[in-house]
Amino acid sequence: MRSIVLYFIIFLFFIGTGFFVYEFLMKNKDWAFSSVNRHLSQGIISQGKILDRSGLILAETENRKRKYSDNEKIRKALLHVVGDGCAFIPTSIQSLYKSELFGYNYVTGFGMPSLLGFSQDLTLTLDSKICSKASESFKDKKGTALAYNYLNGEIICMVSLPTYDVMNRPILKNDDKYEGVYLNRAISSSYTPGSVFKIFTALAALDLIKDADKRSFSCNKIKLVDGEKIVCMKNHGKINLKEALCKSCDIAFSDIALELGKEKMTEKMNQFGFNSKLPFDKLELSASSYNVSNSSSGGLGWSGIGQYTDKLNPIHMLKIMGAIANGGICVEPYIVKSMKMNSYFSETKLKSPGLTKFLNTESADKVKEMMRYTMKNSYGDSKFSGIPMCAKTGTAEVGNNKFPHGWMVGFSYDKSFPIAFVVIVENGDFGIKSAGPIAAEMVKNIYNRFKNDKII
Repeated sequence: MRSIVLYFIIFLFFIGTGFFVYEFLMKNKDWAFSSVNRHLSQGIISQGKILDRSGLILAETENRKRKYSDNEKIRKALLHVVGDGCAFIPTSIQSLYKSELFGYNYVTGFGMPSLLGFSQDLTLTLDSKICSKASESFKDKKGTALAYNYLNGEIICMVSLPTYDVMNRPILKNDDKYEGVYLNRAISSSYTPGSVFKIFTALAALDLIKDADKRSFSCNKIKLVDGEKIVCMKNHGKINLKEALCKSCDIAFSDIALELGKEKMTEKMNQFGFNSKLPFDKLELSASSYNVSNSSSGGLGWSGIGQYTDKLNPIHMLKIMGAIANGGICVEPYIVKSMKMNSYFSETKLKSPGLTKFLNTESADKVKEMMRYTMKNSYGDSKFSGIPMCAKTGTAEVGNNKFPHGWMVGFSYDKSFPIAFVVIVENGDFGIKSAGPIAAEMVKNIYNRFKNDKII
């Protein structure tokens, strides 16, 4: 009997030891980075620096305290990217790369002297001055602005509004001005797309309807679909696909959705990245959604216009802009350019960004030309100071007597300046009126800052 009890105790000992080893190997970082760890919360452990692409310090540890950029506008613009040091913004660099910044490893844990430790400085692809100007241009509006190099994947600008100064934190509770302030809208939000969704409907038509670009559509401003009204802004009469995108004809794109039907539209949208958790850095983006399974015919028609229940994530749209600019292939956007451990080590550049083929090359090239036509004939090249761009605006109705969300998306036609962009202004009214000026200023600032820089 005693031997049985002894064997049972030994058995429990090995089970317990095995469980501890498993938990240590699988959850050691969770233990180390727990909010109850006073070494972290009291700033006893130094973190590495975060720098922008030009070497400007965005965050560093000084006298055991986290210090941020000396420029208040930059601090506010990059709050959601850099983080607030309190883990309130889980998608920030300070949250996602805390192991690298603190220099944690299995053997030494924390606390090694800085020259001997494993903490790393992170250099980002962002330009802080571009981000600052873009953030300011929103004024009191909420939304997001993005720009990236569609040939190498580097994100030049990423801002999310509302924001605040991490060095002078306001009282945020019960203030509508700061609603959703901890959310990086570029990563963790999906919006009703409005007319920018017509880009996807056009791509689906070119893939699935023979000679879709030569087809003629008939727009008489109002069309009844099983008793439901599809209403266009104007009576466009007979119109082809290129003109339909340029003039943003609702009737033409609702007709395409109705002709393709629920199954084919859904299949194509899934191919374009809808209804999936798309990757970005160490994260998954808030999913874009397209679901017409229970829609009426009228609902299906509205879905082709970018209304009904359609939702679109901003970075997903940025990827699609890059794909259209690049023959259907998206160079995946990224934000951490390189890491450097300390003065004894050389800088480590991260691996090359991945490639994702979202689109048929022929269809992508045709939509590229259509968006160039739209830019020239609907908005005018003067809006971007003569820089040849391809673009589309959107005005997304959101109901509840609120102003619509304003969108502008696009990319440069000339690959010597390979910039793609997405701007969304929440409740900003018409896209050309609200998002257009922000997009134009951001692109012009990037062009002026980097026109002599070989990386662009």
